[in-house]
Amino acid sequence: MLIERFHGGRVPGRAIDFSTPINPLGPPKPVVEALNEALRRARSYPDYGYEKLRNAIAEFYGVDPRSVMPLNGAAESLTLALLAFKPRVLVTFEPTFGDHKATLSPLGVGWVSIQLKEAWSRFEFDWSYACSLPRRLVRGSLVLVSNPNNPTGALAGRRVVERVASCLEDAILLVDEAFMDLSPGGESLLGSAPSNVIVVRSLTKTLALPGLRIGFLYSDNLRMLARLEAARQPWNVNSIAEHAVTEAFVEAPEEVAEHLEASRRLVREALELLSRRLSKLGFRVYDSRAPFILVRHHPYKHPALNHRLLKLGFYVRDASTFHGLTPYHSRISARPLGECKALLEALEMVVNSEPGML
Repeated sequence: MLIERFHGGRVPGRAIDFSTPINPLGPPKPVVEALNEALRRARSYPDYGYEKLRNAIAEFYGVDPRSVMPLNGAAESLTLALLAFKPRVLVTFEPTFGDHKATLSPLGVGWVSIQLKEAWSRFEFDWSYACSLPRRLVRGSLVLVSNPNNPTGALAGRRVVERVASCLEDAILLVDEAFMDLSPGGESLLGSAPSNVIVVRSLTKTLALPGLRIGFLYSDNLRMLARLEAARQPWNVNSIAEHAVTEAFVEAPEEVAEHLEASRRLVREALELLSRRLSKLGFRVYDSRAPFILVRHHPYKHPALNHRLLKLGFYVRDASTFHGLTPYHSRISARPLGECKALLEALEMVVNSEPGML
C-alpha cells in the first residue's frame, strides 16, 4: 500500500509557491558558482567519509568536525536515529514536521504525541509538562523537538531546551534546528549541546537547495554519533551537493555569512508585513521566529482556499495535515516583499468575494 505523505512544494501549474519554507533570497552566489563545477563531478562517487565536507561545515559553524555528520537533508536524521537507537517510543510535540507516523509502524516503534499549548497568538513549548513525563515512558525513548517549530514558528530559548534535556536525561533528544539559520534572534545548541542531544540542521533550507538535499547533524556525544554513523548509508549525500557546499564554505565563508544575515533581515521584514496585513483581514496570526507564518482563516477553508488562490497565481501550504491543526490553518512562507504584497492582495480579493465562491 502506498503511504501518503504531505509536504509543501507540490505546486499545481506555475503559481508562486508560498508552501515551501526555504531561504527567500535563494542560494548564495558562491554556492551557485560552485554548482557549475560540481556538475562535472556527478560521474564520480562522493567520498563516503565526507572528510572535506565535515571540515567545511565544522569550520563555518565553529564546531569540532568529529561532532558533525552529513545528511541527505535534515529529514534523514529521524530515520537514522530510529535505526541507530531502536527506541521503545518516539515522543513528539505537536504540531510538528515529520513523516514519523509512516516511519514508526514498519520499525515497531510506539508514538506518544504531546500537544503544544495554544495561547491565542502563539504556541508554547511547555517545558514543565515535558519534565513531568513518567520515567517509564521517558527511559529509552527518542524525543523530537522542532525549534523553531514547524509549522507554528514558535521558538524555545536555549535554556528551555537544555532544561528539558536535563529533565529527560534517560531519553535522547533530537532537536530539529532546520530553520535556525533563517531565524531572527535564534539560539542554537551547536557547539555545546547536552550529552543526550542531537542537533539537526538543514542546509537545504539555509542555502535554498531543495532539489539537492543536504544537511548535517551535530552531537558532543561521540558514542551516540558512532551509532548514527553505523546506520548511515555510505553515499547519502550526492557529489554535487557535497562539492557545492564544501567550496562555498571554504572559499567564501564571509560572503555566505553576509547572505544569511541579509536573509534573516528579509525574513523579519516579510513576517512583519504578513502579520500586520493578515491580521487586518481578520485572520488569526501566530507569532513566528521562522521563515514562515501560521494563520487561521475561519471561515475560509481548505482545499477551497487554495483553489481560489491558484486561479490568482498563488499557492500556500494547507496545514490541516499537521497533527492538531484544521482545514482553517495555512502555513505561509516568507518570500521577497513584492511577492508577499501580491499574495496579500490576492487574499484580500478572496476575503472580499462572495462567500459562495469558497
